[in-house]
Amino acid sequence: ARNAPASLAAFLRTTTELSIVSVEQFTYSEFLMALPDPTAFYAITIPPFDTLSALELNPGVAFAMIDRILGGKGDSGAPQRALTEIEQNVVDAVVKLLIEHLTETWKSVTEIRFQIHARETRPQMLPVASWNEVMIVVTFDLKVGEARGLLNICIPASVVEASGTKLGQSWQHTKRER
Repeated sequence: ARNAPASLAAFLRTTTELSIVSVEQFTYSEFLMALPDPTAFYAITIPPFDTLSALELNPGVAFAMIDRILGGKGDSGAPQRALTEIEQNVVDAVVKLLIEHLTETWKSVTEIRFQIHARETRPQMLPVASWNEVMIVVTFDLKVGEARGLLNICIPASVVEASGTKLGQSWQHTKRER
């Protein structure tokens, strides 16, 4: 949330804001039920873990980003339809930028290299986890120009637990340095 807005602003050539709204624990099915349909939904690999995480970008923000990247002002309303293949390719560039920051953030904890595995406009059609798997969902408020929406990152709790000891140590170490 600290580093991504500057990169997004430079990439999209407009003001961006990103702030954490919540960090919660849900089952994967509860997470899916809370998402809009259609939306920009990505399955993200988490090597070295043999599991997937998910990233969801609200369609209103996704369409504003597409408009900015393709030369518009980014203030047109979001159409009530799924992203086309071409629009998904455009959004892929933004998602790659976001997961680069996610990878950089986790670098102090463990060597994880997040990568796009698959994408879909209907979240229920892309299997990321079992329905009852416990997930940690980090929700961000993302503002791009005048468009505002949510960005959700859903990581299996098992990954967070496996990294838990290192996570606590790196947070304390970072806090002391300041």
